[in-house]
Amino acid sequence: MTDSLKIAEQMVVQLIAATNRSNPGAAWRYELTSEVDNIEVVARAHDGHPDTDVHTLRIHPCWLRYVVSQGDFKSCVADEIEAWYLLVRLTGDATTSA
Repeated sequence: MTDSLKIAEQMVVQLIAATNRSNPGAAWRYELTSEVDNIEVVARAHDGHPDTDVHTLRIHPCWLRYVVSQGDFKSCVADEIEAWYLLVRLTGDATTSA
């Protein structure tokens, strides 16, 4: 169980690194927490960094382990970031949480 969570978390680390490389002006980070049911994005404009918006992908560790074991990482985790950017483009609001 611990190994599967480590593997799942490493996938998140790689996703966050790739997202930060492909989205200049945004700093993504993640947090494993039981405070969310599954996953959420918390966005804060400029969080002390004048040229950077900070976004946190908050993920429940048990849910993360489950979706990775089911082979659904992209559709359940990676697509959450894409959905956030799509929502921003559609609404024009860079501080909206998905």
